[in-house]
Amino acid sequence: MFALFFFFIALACAYPNRGACTGDCWTHDPSMIQRKSDGKYFRFATGTGVNTMTSPSVKGPWTDVGSALPNGSSITVSGVSSSDIWAPDVHYQNNQYYMYYVLSQIGTQNSEIGVATSKTMEPGSWTDHGSVGIPANSEYNRIDPNWIEIDGKNYLNFGSFWQDIHQIEMETPLKVGSSAAYQLSYNATLNHREEGSFMFKNGDFYYLLYSDGIAGRYTATYPAQGEEYHIMVCRSTTGTGGFVDKDGTACTNTGGSLLLASHGQVYGPGGQGVVNDNDLGLVMYYHYYPLATKEAGGKGNAGYMYSWNELGWENGWPYVKAT
Repeated sequence: MFALFFFFIALACAYPNRGACTGDCWTHDPSMIQRKSDGKYFRFATGTGVNTMTSPSVKGPWTDVGSALPNGSSITVSGVSSSDIWAPDVHYQNNQYYMYYVLSQIGTQNSEIGVATSKTMEPGSWTDHGSVGIPANSEYNRIDPNWIEIDGKNYLNFGSFWQDIHQIEMETPLKVGSSAAYQLSYNATLNHREEGSFMFKNGDFYYLLYSDGIAGRYTATYPAQGEEYHIMVCRSTTGTGGFVDKDGTACTNTGGSLLLASHGQVYGPGGQGVVNDNDLGLVMYYHYYPLATKEAGGKGNAGYMYSWNELGWENGWPYVKAT
């Protein structure tokens, strides 16, 4: 524990400042994408009906434009409001946008991943298609979906705690087929605190980012230093397995290399994703909890904020660049 503490302290001065944000900078578990027709950015987040923000750039000014699914989801999860929708993941395919989302009873495996489609991403334009059909299993929790295309096939990465990050092949962008889910990453320590995976390809490798550590409930005294959210990375040549960290340790064997941790006012960065910005190149976006808000006692999910950094590359591994 003390080694972890001093490791994070040493890293606190190693990161550049976060990217600028103007306008409404609140977010939680964001998914960000540029609209094909006009280049406008859309940022979706956990919230009632999926919170939707728009902006002309990653920097802002960001404007809250309402809920993507104002009538909620058609999925029924016991004890969960159909409008309490988590962890959206949005991509463009087949001349439309797909949004994967989650309904979940917190702290349980009582969860479902759903999908909706839209031609424009505007609030109220989404058609809900319900569950994607991932079967329940004691090994994983069906939350935090992330879509990726590999060799012309659709895959969905997902998972949180239990046996951590899994992947399943999809028959169509709306449904999984008969293939079984398999494990991509696993942390045998810290109550298996891996979640919020995001995968992207750069060069010859697929990079798996995930959030490790304690996600929230932050107060002036909780959690212990170094146990808060931080962003890890592994890579693979196939995208469907064989992920390792910088030391060559398998990410199914508690591997993983640190990409971003708490520094300055950025406390507990996580919920990350990557966009290829027309001007900046690859940008990693994420939520964080302002340290001053935590030290003042915290204010639940209302305390989360959005930020971003450009990604640089060294020896085939990403790092966070100064903006």
